[in-house]
Amino acid sequence: MVRALATALLCAAAMIAGDLVFRRSLLSQVRPIILVPLDQQIMQPPVQVSWEGPPQMRLLLSVVGEEQHDLGVQESPFEIDGDQFPREGGYQIELQAPRFGSWIWAVRRFQVHAAAAPPATPQAAPACGARDLVHALEAARSARDRAQDRLKFLREENRTLRAEGERLAKELETVYKSQDDDAARAAALEQRLDQLAGETRTLADENAAMRLRLSNVIPCSVWGYYSFPRVRSSEPMAVRLLMVSDGRGQVLRTQPACELLRRSDSGAASICFCVGNSWGG
Repeated sequence: MVRALATALLCAAAMIAGDLVFRRSLLSQVRPIILVPLDQQIMQPPVQVSWEGPPQMRLLLSVVGEEQHDLGVQESPFEIDGDQFPREGGYQIELQAPRFGSWIWAVRRFQVHAAAAPPATPQAAPACGARDLVHALEAARSARDRAQDRLKFLREENRTLRAEGERLAKELETVYKSQDDDAARAAALEQRLDQLAGETRTLADENAAMRLRLSNVIPCSVWGYYSFPRVRSSEPMAVRLLMVSDGRGQVLRTQPACELLRRSDSGAASICFCVGNSWGG
């Protein structure tokens, strides 16, 4: 903190000493001051520019907010012609040192307005007034006609937009109705699907029950074979009989029981086969 204060005091002392030696302010050479025009001053072209500082500066003129126009290196004072002001409004002038550029510069904004037109002579006032009145009346009529045409066009456009709005409202209502119908059909289909799913589950249960019952049913309930009984031990009968029971009257329910009886029967004429099954075949 002490070092910074000492540096500031040293710079101030050096500037004062330089001003005393050169008998002019060095600060004005580093930071020029624009004397004319004043800030936001309203002026009429041509505009005179003067500044305090370096004798030669580059002048840059521009409409506020637009691109700058280089007026070259000039000496104070300098007059800017009216041709450099294309329209009325706010302008900005910037001074830059030719060697150091933007290091040494100054900016000033001002307003430019054209001089007011001289008043008309009393002799020409009545004629100009009547002519202006006729022109104003014609302009008012033209404006009224344009306004009526514009109003007619807007009415037609409004009518077209209203018809288009009604058409779109009807289409929207149709779409809403179609959506409601689709939703009702979807609900009905979903209900039918649930019903079919229930029926499918019922049929599946019944099918499983039938398969269980079928798995417990005996495929063949009566077995038998063909035999030629013998009246005498050496002469068989000419009639072939179907043997389905043994000598005790027991029906042959299984194939092994049938085979056991067939082997002991000397008149057997066929192998054992299913005579009757659970389905009545």
